[in-house]
Amino acid sequence: MSAETIRLKFWLNSTILAILILSVSACKVKPTGEATPQPSSPPLTPYHTPTPTQTPNTDTGENPIGLVPTQPPAPTATPFLYTIRAGDTFLAIAQRYNIPLDKLLAANPQVDPNFLIIGTDVIIPTGEGSQTAFPLPTPISVELGQPHCYPTADGGLWCLVMAQNPHSQDVENISASITLYDPAGEQVGQQIALTPLNVVPAGEAIPLAVLFPEPVPEKTSAQAELVAALPIEPASERYVEITIEIEKTEFANSFGEVDGRVRVDDARPANRLWLAAIALGADGQPIGFRKWESNNRVAPGETFTFHITVYSLGPPIAEIRVSGEARP
Repeated sequence: MSAETIRLKFWLNSTILAILILSVSACKVKPTGEATPQPSSPPLTPYHTPTPTQTPNTDTGENPIGLVPTQPPAPTATPFLYTIRAGDTFLAIAQRYNIPLDKLLAANPQVDPNFLIIGTDVIIPTGEGSQTAFPLPTPISVELGQPHCYPTADGGLWCLVMAQNPHSQDVENISASITLYDPAGEQVGQQIALTPLNVVPAGEAIPLAVLFPEPVPEKTSAQAELVAALPIEPASERYVEITIEIEKTEFANSFGEVDGRVRVDDARPANRLWLAAIALGADGQPIGFRKWESNNRVAPGETFTFHITVYSLGPPIAEIRVSGEARP
C-alpha cells in the first residue's frame, strides 16, 4: 500500500471519529434556560390518620354507613373567684351576679357573711357544673320561730326571728327569707335575714335579723322561711374552741350591759374573735343584739375580759345571752 493511500485512510478514520464525538456531546447539551434538577429528597412517611367517613346526605335521608348524629355536649358553667372589696355584702354580691343568696352562702361555708374581710376570695357559683368542681355540704334544717318586727324612727322596720339548732353538731351560714304582707295579704317586701355570728352550736339558738328600709306600710305581718343551714363537720379546723363566762348582767327597760371573760380552749391561738350579746323579752323572743369584735391574737389558755352594751328594739329586756366564735 502506498504512502498516499495510508494517509487518506487515516484522514477518513479521524474525520469519522470526530463526527461521533460531536454527536455524543450534542446529546448532553441542555437547552438554554432549562432548570437543573436537584437531588431527590428521601421519601416522607405520613402519620396514619383515620380514613374520613362519608357524611350522610341529610337532604335525601340517606345514611349509607349507619351513622347516628349526636349533639356535642354543652359547655359546663365554671365557678370563679371574686375578691371582697370595701362595702361588699353577700346580698349585694348575689344581686350583682344574679345568683340566689343561698347558693352563694352554700358555696362559701368557710366565710362569715356578717364579717367580710377585704381581700378574701369567695366562690361565685355560675351553674350546676360548679357542684362537681366544689363539693358542698348538704343543707340541713333548723327550727325557726315566728318573726317579730319593730318600727324604726325613720319609718323602716327591723324583723328578728329565732333559729334553734336541734342537731348534735354545730351549724353555720343560717339564713332565712322574711316576707312582709299588708292587711289584705298582699306581699309588700321580702329580704334575707342573717345571724350576727356564723356558727350556732349544737342545741343552741341565735336570732336572725334584717332591716326593711322605709317606707313600710303600717300593720304589716311577717313570715319566715329557712333558706340555708350547713352542718360543720367534726373534723373541721376552721374554728377555735372558746369558753364564755358571764360575770355580771344588768339591764333596765330598753338597754342592758353584760361583763364576762373568754378563754381559748384550743391548742391553736385565736387571731379573730366575735361575740354577740342577744337581748330577749319576757316571752323569750329576741328584741335586740349587739356585736363585739376583737382582732387581737389570743394564745391557747389565755383569758380576756369583755363589756358589751345592748339595746332593745321594742319591749323591755328580760334576759341577755352571749354567744361567740373564734378563728385561727
